[in-house]
Amino acid sequence: MNPEASRSEETTAIILLVITSIVLPFIPEIVVWVLAIVQILLLICAIARRDWNTVHLGILICSLTVFSVIPGTRRWPWVLIVPVLFYWALLLSFRPLRLTTTWLRVGRPTLPIWIVAGGVAVGSAVSLLLWFKLARPDVSEKAGLIPQWSTARLVLLGLGFALFNAAMEEMIWRGVVFDALQRTGLRAASVVLLQAISFGVIHLHGFPSGSLGILLASAYGVILGLLRAQTRGLLVPFVTHAVTDFSIFGILVYLAHD
Repeated sequence: MNPEASRSEETTAIILLVITSIVLPFIPEIVVWVLAIVQILLLICAIARRDWNTVHLGILICSLTVFSVIPGTRRWPWVLIVPVLFYWALLLSFRPLRLTTTWLRVGRPTLPIWIVAGGVAVGSAVSLLLWFKLARPDVSEKAGLIPQWSTARLVLLGLGFALFNAAMEEMIWRGVVFDALQRTGLRAASVVLLQAISFGVIHLHGFPSGSLGILLASAYGVILGLLRAQTRGLLVPFVTHAVTDFSIFGILVYLAHD
């Protein structure tokens, strides 16, 4: 096969997979299955070409799509847990996938980067508070999930939630999605923007939610993507994301006890 043609097919498949993940929250459920078929076909073609970069992305994107419409797995955290576990099961079962796992890197953070990350974490917490105060969203359902525990137990629960959720989302978007886009040779700005929009749209019903939530989450995804690109690893965006998620938990605890 012509190497140039192969590279072009890889780039096209990866971009299409990411675009399908972006439109997923906005289409009717019956169309989601059509989208899943398209994704599966792209995945099959990638396997036939032994294009493992696309295969990694295809497995994860297909899983996220299919499990988003299956009853029992369409709500958080199952909508993320099940696809991630499915991906890891395949990763551990097939040697070619294990040997081509290039996204799992700690990176090389520096002190200035950590200072920037700290500023981002503080800024994101302030932004969330402003969003809540100005938008006045109805988050009673989410706040109702917070148990009436002691402060110490709530802190531990919040840490567990923050670390767990950040690990899943960073693995998907700054890990597999970012790495697949980056290895196509796309410009850095395009890589950062595409993964950020894909990350942002999943927050349509999150915290923050709605159109503004998508915008804020996408902007946050850009920042995390820049941290990922600058450090060439997942540690800094993961820690930054975990601090933000802990802030979200703190806001919900306040609302639950208000």
